[in-house]
Amino acid sequence: MFLLPEQKVVFVITHGEEYKERLEPPLHLATMAAALDAEVMLLYTMSAGLLLKKGVPENLFPMKGKNPYIETLRETKEEGVKIYVCSPVLEMYNLSREDFIDEVDDIVGGMFLVTESLKADVVYTF
Repeated sequence: MFLLPEQKVVFVITHGEEYKERLEPPLHLATMAAALDAEVMLLYTMSAGLLLKKGVPENLFPMKGKNPYIETLRETKEEGVKIYVCSPVLEMYNLSREDFIDEVDDIVGGMFLVTESLKADVVYTF
């Protein structure tokens, strides 16, 4: 079964570097869904937002012998996946938009997550 172009998939990522084994699965799944023409977004919240801080994904290796996290993020972006950071991350960690990598599409609020999740056909949480 293939997804239809009008389908929407939302991935909510809440964990940070402490769970390295969980870093790549949402990116791989998002890439696959986008390859099937679904509208796909990754929303990073809580400590997951720190994964997108400049300098972190370039130096973060999910598993020994794997590429840095930034490379997998870029592959995901090439498929058209949108990447968002939830605004409370900025407040919690005293960050600004400029502190995040260029691959981040936007900083969004909690209401964005709620409305996009309600419109989504599938919401995954990691």
